[in-house]
Amino acid sequence: MDTAVAIGASQYAFADPRPGAGREITVHLYRPASFRPANPVLMVMHGRSRNGADYRDFFIADSERRGFLVVAPEFSEAQYAHPHEYNYGGMWRADGTFAPREEWLFPVVDAVFEDASARAGSTRGRYFLFGHSAGAQVVHRLVTFAWSPLIEGVVAANAGSYTLPVRYEAFPYGLDGPGIDIDLRALFSRPICIHLGDRDNDPNHEQLPREPGAMRQGAHRFARGHNYLEVGRRTAAEAGVPLEWRVAIAPGVAHSGKEMAPFAARELFGE
Repeated sequence: MDTAVAIGASQYAFADPRPGAGREITVHLYRPASFRPANPVLMVMHGRSRNGADYRDFFIADSERRGFLVVAPEFSEAQYAHPHEYNYGGMWRADGTFAPREEWLFPVVDAVFEDASARAGSTRGRYFLFGHSAGAQVVHRLVTFAWSPLIEGVVAANAGSYTLPVRYEAFPYGLDGPGIDIDLRALFSRPICIHLGDRDNDPNHEQLPREPGAMRQGAHRFARGHNYLEVGRRTAAEAGVPLEWRVAIAPGVAHSGKEMAPFAARELFGE
């Protein structure tokens, strides 16, 4: 099969397609020898450390065993400031104003997927999406505000905070903000798995968000993930619609993308 992507690990530069100052994303790939055009594609969103190559590597063993292509875009902090331009999806600026939709980060995920698919000769046409920690913040906000029909399934693992599906909390912790108008019924129908390490329960973790809105969600990430699901269940029940979200627990795992990865692969692709 002709492909521009070599077997094994590789990387390339991808120009951010959004308007404005030119920015560049490093795309880290892993193509197993068993990969075929119709095989699954997994998009992987890194955490706070902006270490896309590491997150790609976390999935190599499962990629080899299952035959899926790994695509891990890296958004450097030099070009994508923390937390507004990554965790919050570029929706909310550091000065407290909201950015227009064309500046949001989320469509870049589709663009990276389409480019990587073309390079690898993939004909799948859709992708699975995984994010851990800050990446899970990106992923669940993408699901909330910019759902893509290209998504097959989603795992958001160990997020530090969430945008709750309620209008009494200000963004980024809820839906109160100028121009925010989403269809909650559609949101509740989307297939997202909130993946939690049962030992990610350190209230003093150095990277745990401690803003008041985050602290109202729970003392640590494990509690905040359960709170997100509970608020979703309650709000969906009030709206009279089923909730398609689910929670999965990774036993014995603390705040580690590497240790969450094999559990996530099972959640997305089965045993």
